[in-house]
Amino acid sequence: MYEFISQGGTVMYILIATSLLSLTIIFERFWSLRTSAVIPMKEVAAVENAVREDNVDEALALCKSNNTAMSRILWVALKNRGVKRGIMKEILEEVGRQEVAHLERFIGVLALLAAIAPLLGLLGTVIGMIEVFQVISVEGVGKADVLAAGISKALNTTAVGMSVAIPTLVAYRFFEAKVNHYVVDIEQHALYFIDLLKGERG
Repeated sequence: MYEFISQGGTVMYILIATSLLSLTIIFERFWSLRTSAVIPMKEVAAVENAVREDNVDEALALCKSNNTAMSRILWVALKNRGVKRGIMKEILEEVGRQEVAHLERFIGVLALLAAIAPLLGLLGTVIGMIEVFQVISVEGVGKADVLAAGISKALNTTAVGMSVAIPTLVAYRFFEAKVNHYVVDIEQHALYFIDLLKGERG
């Protein structure tokens, strides 16, 4: 394994660092974007029940005790319950944009890593092929085993680059779709909660 890595030179070490960064972001986003950390349904239901019972203080306390995107939005709605419906929607839209930005954190980095990993792999291959041609210029083309070994080394970085890029791209698309799904759910819950605060829902 060490020989395989060392054959790729500096580019290979950059690719390894890229893969470690990608894995770190993937694990962090898996943890941060779980449903219980974004829209905890039990807690949301408890807040809604407190509002139905006209117990605003309890609803506020429940929101404060749950540090999630949905709870923070509901807390803002409760604190601004006296304003007109249109103004409340504008306030919640602003808070919602901030929460979405928080949900999307680091996801763009995955897209960047997925784009540069194969390019780094190709760079390593080009550098390796240059070295192969330098060998040819010195020893000629008669030693097929030497040329084959050199070409194999040159292709190592391309293989690693693709191995990093493919799962990173899949993870990026997965998290992007997950965030979009959460955005729709948050918007629906927020609109329902506005109706509940204004007495338009039971």
